[in-house]
Amino acid sequence: MSMTARRRLHDIYQLSDFEKAVRRYLPKAVYEYVRNGAGAELSLRRNRAIFQRYLWRPYRLRDVSSLNTRITLFGEDYAQPFGLAPTGGAAMTRFDADRIEAAAAHRHNLFYALSANSLTPLEEIIRINPRAWFAAYLPSDLAVIDGMIDRVQKAGYPVLLITCDVPVGAQRIAETRAGYSMPIRPKWRSTIGALRHPGWTFGTLGRTILRDRNPRIVNIRPQGGPGLFSNEIAAVGGAPDFTWDHIRHIRARWNGKLILKGILRPEDAEEAAKIGVDGIVVSDHGGRLLDSSVAPLEVLPEIRKAARNMSVVIDGGFRCGGDVLKAMALGADAVMLGRPFLQACALAGGAGLDKAVSILGTELRRDLALIGLAELASLDVSLLKDLGSTGFAGRAEENI
Repeated sequence: MSMTARRRLHDIYQLSDFEKAVRRYLPKAVYEYVRNGAGAELSLRRNRAIFQRYLWRPYRLRDVSSLNTRITLFGEDYAQPFGLAPTGGAAMTRFDADRIEAAAAHRHNLFYALSANSLTPLEEIIRINPRAWFAAYLPSDLAVIDGMIDRVQKAGYPVLLITCDVPVGAQRIAETRAGYSMPIRPKWRSTIGALRHPGWTFGTLGRTILRDRNPRIVNIRPQGGPGLFSNEIAAVGGAPDFTWDHIRHIRARWNGKLILKGILRPEDAEEAAKIGVDGIVVSDHGGRLLDSSVAPLEVLPEIRKAARNMSVVIDGGFRCGGDVLKAMALGADAVMLGRPFLQACALAGGAGLDKAVSILGTELRRDLALIGLAELASLDVSLLKDLGSTGFAGRAEENI
């Protein structure tokens, strides 16, 4: 570990510390892009507040001398029940962030999904992490869909994750006010912010441009995608006419495991199961799309029932090991985390991710023992006291 990384990680004791620390090293526009949520950020706050609804009812005098936190997900064994969520724009937070995250997940035997909104060719990421998943944003054009499926399949990805909750772009006010935009356009706020953070300006943006000349979103289409400075990038994302019929088409063409990310209703889980989807991610996109939506954790039990034999993963507001265990007690098979791992990478690269994984894994094992269990398979809803929809604080802690 470098001296710089050691210094930056000195006072990091929990995942929320990464957000506080990284604020010093990222321009405000980039920091807000990672941190903020849609609209008035009600969904963003609720994602954290919902964990207060559930309290543990621990067992006593159980043998917890040998703990097992391993899981099997989509036919693969992993060391922990959590993994790295797809995070578009990761390369704007740290040079080569996509490669760093993929390598860290492989190093720690965690699952990891590469976002289509990334600068590193998916063919390179799968060489770094042979078990990586690919998280796609697809249009309604069947020719483009088929081209992307063929490209991902040829590269050797075992899992295709379809992001299905972005029919239109979101409004995120904090990042807009701070000067963040795609395509990249010089603005006085973002320019001043960049000048105040020369480490990021030269170490991240400068190195990326120097290497790639015209950095591009290379995984959004079969032959690549638009550059960060191109007006075409504004169209990157989902499509308003992308429907269940397209999922049926994808299921018929894709030979690997298929996951749908963005499910918040049991009816949608049932439809996915009928089509033959292998898994779903209960997710509100980290509170970044629709404000005043339900939190993933509060709809997890009913979606678990509707999911039949599909694997159920969840994300949204997870910040500690106890959060992960609560989700598993409510029916999740695994948990994805986005912001904390991205902030850890931005702060100290691979060393930051090592620290984040260590913190989360240690918390998870400690809480599992304190609950009175030796293995994850013993988690169930009887271990939780549900305070009800009005029994928890509506305002989460300051760090969201």
